[in-house]
Amino acid sequence: MLREIAIRHFTVVEHVRASFGPGLNVLTGETGAGKSIVISALTISLGARADAELVRSGAEEAVVEAAFAIPRASPVEDLVASQGIPLERGEDLFLRRHLARGGRSRAYVSGTMTGVATLKMLGEHLVDIHGQHESVLLQNPRRHLELLDAFGGLTEQVEGYQALFRRWQALKAERETLEGGEREKAQRKDLLEHQIREIDAAHLGEGEEEALQAERTILTHHEKLLLAVEDAYVRLEGDEGGILSGLSGVGARLREAGRIDARLAAVEGMAEEGKTLLQEVVLALRDYRERIQFDPDRLETVEERLHTIGRLKKKYGATTGEILGYREQAALELKQLEGAEERLVGLEGEIRAVEADLWERGSHLSKGRVKAAKQLAQQVTGELNQLGMTRADFRVEIKKVEEEPRGSLRLTGLEEAEFLFAPNPGEGFRPLGKIASGGELSRIMLALKHILASADQTPTLIFDEVDAGVGGRMAEVVGRKLWRVSRERQVICITHLPQIAAFADVHLRVEKEMQKGRTEARVISLSKQERVEELGRMLGGPERSATALKHARELFQAAQGWKEQQGGGENAS
Repeated sequence: MLREIAIRHFTVVEHVRASFGPGLNVLTGETGAGKSIVISALTISLGARADAELVRSGAEEAVVEAAFAIPRASPVEDLVASQGIPLERGEDLFLRRHLARGGRSRAYVSGTMTGVATLKMLGEHLVDIHGQHESVLLQNPRRHLELLDAFGGLTEQVEGYQALFRRWQALKAERETLEGGEREKAQRKDLLEHQIREIDAAHLGEGEEEALQAERTILTHHEKLLLAVEDAYVRLEGDEGGILSGLSGVGARLREAGRIDARLAAVEGMAEEGKTLLQEVVLALRDYRERIQFDPDRLETVEERLHTIGRLKKKYGATTGEILGYREQAALELKQLEGAEERLVGLEGEIRAVEADLWERGSHLSKGRVKAAKQLAQQVTGELNQLGMTRADFRVEIKKVEEEPRGSLRLTGLEEAEFLFAPNPGEGFRPLGKIASGGELSRIMLALKHILASADQTPTLIFDEVDAGVGGRMAEVVGRKLWRVSRERQVICITHLPQIAAFADVHLRVEKEMQKGRTEARVISLSKQERVEELGRMLGGPERSATALKHARELFQAAQGWKEQQGGGENAS
């Protein structure tokens, strides 16, 4: 649901903020007051194409921001998450667009910079706009099939069919991969077998290379190592000048001093501990000196082993672990190649079984669509008659794909659907987008939304000039239908007819005024009394005569009374 829109420096708007509520929202105002500017600004926030001329004179950029409350289980949540945009459950979604005078624009979703394509993708799930230039939904035959399925209660069947269709495609793709050039597969098999043999012949072990490198360092510096150990040993254990000999004398002197001053006893203990520790060092050095040996042949063996590992690293990985991992992947691929023929036989059977199931499901779905098409056409025609289009006719054409008798398997089923319209008898049926005027499209969409209110998931519907060519008693019928549709979805309607505006749950007036020599548009949320006055203006012109105001109050009270009877509405003041 659209909660609020904020517009800055957009055409004649300096700064406007308009709040909307659930139910039926209407925008009224004098002709040329700027009602359509609000809708145009909204479409910009939803990713529509924008022209730099929309930036208000004297400003460097225009900014439009729209805040939406996201219903539970809305696809919008998944779309936002797929774009990496943080949005907590229950938070409003903010779409913002900046239009620079230089022609460039920037787009943001809840504070995260993104592309205009993302705004457009989200907008398709947030708002349907229907008017003279925005009846995109009705002009897109792909959506016609979706609406027909929703009307016929076929959505669950369609989802089951589509899941099976995707499995069928995956199986065929796997078969195509397995059937790829036999020569290439044989060459790949030989290569994998050679690589596995080469790695296995090396008998690699985890951490082996590191151990070999450490051993090579010792063998390479054998003489230097022995000299260092020998020198350290002599310095500690030398017959006369060794450190241990000197420590014996130190201990004796400290014991003598300790007899005089007991505080030195602790120092003597520390000296003894140091002597003991150094004696352990001497023993360790003696043991190391006696055990260490230099084998020139071992150094050559280590060098050859490291060379083997280095050669494998150049081919299969940066470490022995990566080389062994490559070997496992190669073995898995080899196993798949060896089992390809057996898998192909199984795949053929699976594909035939899934394809037969698809034809059966598709045929069953086709029967449901044909039945639903007749019922939808009858109901839409009936709704159009109630909306003053008494000579108009509506039809849903079901066409088999590729003009084959039973169609062909596609993600959407075996057929396509298209809404056709005949405004007058004898003119014949033609696609909606090629024959219906903006006002007719709006009323057809109103009829469809009235019929499909419980099935359609678009949370906000906007009708621009739905009252074109409507007046009197028929305007009241349109108002009631708009209000009924708004029980299921938020409806925003631009209207010139007081009979429609009287049914609003939220009434906004758009007006222009002069500010410092410049024209400026503003949007005002009307109280009950202000609503009556606005209805009076719409009925009787700018002079707002007493008769017009009396008629307006009666119209307002009658609409509120009818709404209360339907289970909604408010008490007229």
